Amino acid sequence: MTAGLERILTLTFGTEGDETNYLGSGWSGNEPGSRWMLGSGSELWLEHPGSGHDLILELDIGIMDMPSGVAEQRLVVGTRNQGIAQIGVSRGGSVGFHIPAGLVAAPGPVRMLFIHPDFRRPSDLHGGADDRELSFSVRNLRLCRLLPRPAPIGGPALPMDQLIMRFESLGDNCEFGLVQRRLGAEPLGLFRFSYIELPLLLRGLRTGFNRLGDPDTVEVSIEGADREFVVRESVYGMTYHTFQYERQMALDTVRQQQATRLNFLKRKLMEDIAGGEKIFVIKRSPQLRPEEILPVYTALNEIGRNWLLWMVPADAAHPAGTVEGLLPGLLRGYIDRFAPSENAHELSVPVWTAVCEAVWRAAGGSLGG
Repeated sequence: MTAGLERILTLTFGTEGDETNYLGSGWSGNEPGSRWMLGSGSELWLEHPGSGHDLILELDIGIMDMPSGVAEQRLVVGTRNQGIAQIGVSRGGSVGFHIPAGLVAAPGPVRMLFIHPDFRRPSDLHGGADDRELSFSVRNLRLCRLLPRPAPIGGPALPMDQLIMRFESLGDNCEFGLVQRRLGAEPLGLFRFSYIELPLLLRGLRTGFNRLGDPDTVEVSIEGADREFVVRESVYGMTYHTFQYERQMALDTVRQQQATRLNFLKRKLMEDIAGGEKIFVIKRSPQLRPEEILPVYTALNEIGRNWLLWMVPADAAHPAGTVEGLLPGLLRGYIDRFAPSENAHELSVPVWTAVCEAVWRAAGGSLGG
């Protein structure tokens, strides 16, 4: 197994944490499971990570309750007095930031600065005596270095039904799975027709989807005019159509089959990730942001040397069918429109085809290497 990156630091924050020696100004005292950023700015001091590698810094964060009408909290991240990201955070979760190698080339400790002007006092929001200026709570930090990988190699000419088999969805609606079907391919994939929330996808990738497929976690219901069996999985919140119907078999039989199926597909997915065998496709509505994509990229590339295609709507600077490289193994593709949520069959097949062909021409020969 060849990984795409290497984790070089993991910190846990809070009462049982190991982060104290890395803290600068702007932090609360220990609390169970986390530590708060205080006031308008907080510092971390990291040991020098070595030269010549780009880095990905990840934080697992929570946010303060926001007053009515405030959609998000601002966060600016800097490395050695150079800004690397400016984001708005509307909910807790994992966020990732790219640190170019040039910013940490000089020797000595690396100062990370977090500017968070939208702090709140709990006493102002809920009453009580807690008048601390709280911003973001931090549970964990992960720092990874990108490892060298060979220059991308274009894939060989393939019929479209074979080419599209080398791509695999990381779960949203059925859209990409239906694109594959429209192009004559029926690959097996855990998330081909399944929905999963991004935080639960990350948890699954980091744990090997522990407990997925346990029989007591698989619920089957009968839905729709055609009385189709629909699966809801309770550990990772997955929901998907089975394309099996009440007239064909008993509900208990479907439940047993689906538990077996989930176990098989999770093993297959983790083996494909370890071998770098697929180009993984991710999209969500509303559109994912770079800080949300980077943790997925990191999770995949800690396991194997992988490619991730992040699909977003086209804009004036990026026509539909365009593909751009962001990091080694991370590509962003542009589509004219996604299928509407009420009708996943209303597909933009020509643009999906153009994007996947462009990715294959750029990197298809690099899979499994």
